[in-house]
Order: sequence, then structure tokens, then C-alpha cells
Amino acid sequence: MSSYEYLERGPWRGDRWWVTHLNYADEVVSQFSFPNKIVIHDVTLRDGEQTPGVVLKMEEKVEIARALDEAGVDRIEAGMPVVSEEDFQAIREISRLGLSAKVFGFGRIRTEDIDACLKADVDGVITEGPVGYPKLRYQFGWTPEQLVESAVRAIDYAKDHGLQTIFFTVDGTRADLGFLTELLQRLERETKVDGFTIADTYGSLTPEAARFLFRHLRSRLSRPLEFHGHNDFGLATATSIAALSAGAEVVHVSVNGIGERAGNASLEEVVLSLHLLYGQRTNVKLERLYGLSKLVERLTGFRLAPNKAVVGDRVFTRESGIGVAGWLKYPLGSEAFSPELVGNRPAVIIGKKSGRHALEYKLRELGVGNRLSEEKLEAILREVKRRSLEKKGPLTDEELLEIVNSVAVTA
Repeated sequence: MSSYEYLERGPWRGDRWWVTHLNYADEVVSQFSFPNKIVIHDVTLRDGEQTPGVVLKMEEKVEIARALDEAGVDRIEAGMPVVSEEDFQAIREISRLGLSAKVFGFGRIRTEDIDACLKADVDGVITEGPVGYPKLRYQFGWTPEQLVESAVRAIDYAKDHGLQTIFFTVDGTRADLGFLTELLQRLERETKVDGFTIADTYGSLTPEAARFLFRHLRSRLSRPLEFHGHNDFGLATATSIAALSAGAEVVHVSVNGIGERAGNASLEEVVLSLHLLYGQRTNVKLERLYGLSKLVERLTGFRLAPNKAVVGDRVFTRESGIGVAGWLKYPLGSEAFSPELVGNRPAVIIGKKSGRHALEYKLRELGVGNRLSEEKLEAILREVKRRSLEKKGPLTDEELLEIVNSVAVTA
């Protein structure tokens, strides 16, 4: 097989994507130990709503929960029912929708928080305890034994009442590794806990450290491991995937990566990367990603950067003439995946950097391209560049049509 034939086939290429084959080199793949099934646990309705300035009404939370379920998310963290009556009612309403996804509540290692989750009819509870050294010593002032006693009591209480129970290690990546390991081993021995979430609460874990940490814990624990990553250094997607590749079975994500400070690991980035770059499958329907993103953006009022990976409104927008020409000839020569794969859409805008190919494409789109001579096209392009430079931005369709009509009259 020639090198060209090799590049034409393989998991790196599909009808609507073409990523680098280097991701699938034996030397790369041999480093990974992905689980047989990756569980997507969405925290948009809990951690996501903690984004400063974001407030969701009950009916909006229900709408997002339905959309998450339709998109194929495995678990929905619906919120913290002890926070308020409104939160409790919303969580209970979501729990009673009959969704395919499991619905989880969130709470502290306190029986009153577990009781609130039970009354909200959730399937499971994420129960948090302060584990990181700065958190445990300087904020809570707890001793390790106080933490263990509270965790054991809460886990046993939740399990005795029929809840799937995950112990969530707040600031877990800043805990002493020996302490973290011994703590989880003890909880595994002394309780019926269903799993452990390792939280990189302040996003300071590197992908390399994530892989080291989860390999270490996987070799010493038998219960499922989960990862909850924040994006303070812009590494949440990378650390989430690294954790999955080294022993985690569940990954916590939020739509659009919303959350406190720099946000959480982004659902759309993590899922698409798993599917296309690592050859791993989830239950999430890729074509739903853009619509889900737009729904959350609209209901939260939290606006995305137009070049936000995967779901940004201008990720697949082109202006330069050379860029449009190449894209028209063979789209996958100009992008790693097609916008349609994730429910997004391509676009061409006209401005200072536009050339003939871009202009002709846009005019055809507007239904006026076939009636213009070469001279008129050149005149239109000159005026487009002049106005765009004056405006310091691309032209709207209306402004372009105004130029077309002006040239048509004067030429």
C-alpha cells in the first residue's frame, strides 16, 4: 500500500471529517486505556448555572434537560435541591420527566442534603467533601478524620435510601496523593459507595498529570472513577480526555463549557474530540451539538465567542478569496470536519479580504450572480473592499446588494 493509499483510509477519515492520521499511530494509541463505555455526565444545570450572572427558571431547566436527553447525554446533574425551593421543584420536575438519562442531585456530605435529593426523586447523588489540602486545612479547618466520618455517614445514608452515590473530591487534585489514595481506599472498604469523582476544581492539572493520577488510582481502587475538570488554564478538554484514557469511566462536562470562573470542560469539545481524534464513541448525537449550544446560550444569556470551537457562529465562516476557492473545490481540504456533522452551518462573508471566488459565491447565494458581466464584478469587488476598509468590518447582505444595484445602474 502506498502512503497515499494509506492516508485515504482509516478511522481518521470519514465522509464528513478528515483529521490527522498521527492520532492513530501505534506508538500513540498504545499509551491509552479508554474504558469500554464512556459515560457523559452533564453539569450545565448545576455548575453551569453557577456562572456569575446566569439564572435559569424552572421551565428553562426542564427545556435544557429534555434537550440534553434528546442529545444522548447519559447523566444529568439537575442541581442542588437544598439551595432553594425553586431549585428543589425544578430538580423534582426533571426527575419525573421519564428521561432516558439518569438524573442526579448534588449535595454536601450532610444528611439534610441527601434528604433533599431523596424528596426530589433523583436517581443518584453526587456528594461532595473538601479533600484538597488548601480547601481542607485553610477553608474548612477539618481534620482528615472529620472528613472521613462525615463522608462515611453521608454515603451510607444515601445508599441505605436507594440512591446511586458518588463521592466528589472537592479540590481533589491539590490533595496529598497518599492522603487521597488512602481516603478513597477507606471509603471503598467501609461503605458501598458507587464511585469517586476526582475534581480538578481550580483547573491546575496538566494532561500528563491527569494520566499519571488516574493510572495511580485505577491500580489501587476497584470502584468506577470520574473526572470533573475546570478550565482555568484552558486545559479542561485535554485533561478530561487524558483522565478517560487512563482509568476514568465518567467525564463531567457542561454545554458551551459554562461554569464558575473560566468554566467547565466543554461537552461539545470533549465529545467531538473523543469521536474524531481518539476513535472513542459516546451516546451523544453529534448533529445535536450546535442546537443544544444555541439553546443554552439563549436561555442563560451567556454569549459565546463567535470562534468558539465546534459551536461558534463563525467557526465555519470564510472571507478570504483563497480560502473560499479552496473550500469550494474540496471542503475537507479546508476543515477537519464539516459543520453539518455537529449541526452547525457554513457561511461566506464579503469584505476587504474577499476575492472573486468569494464574491461570486455570495452573489449566487443572493440570486444575482448570473446577470453580471466581468466588468461589473470587478467594479463591485473594488467598491466592496473600499467600503469594508472604511467600515473596518465585513459588509451585510443589504450593503452588498446596495453596491450591486449601484454598479448595475451606473455601468
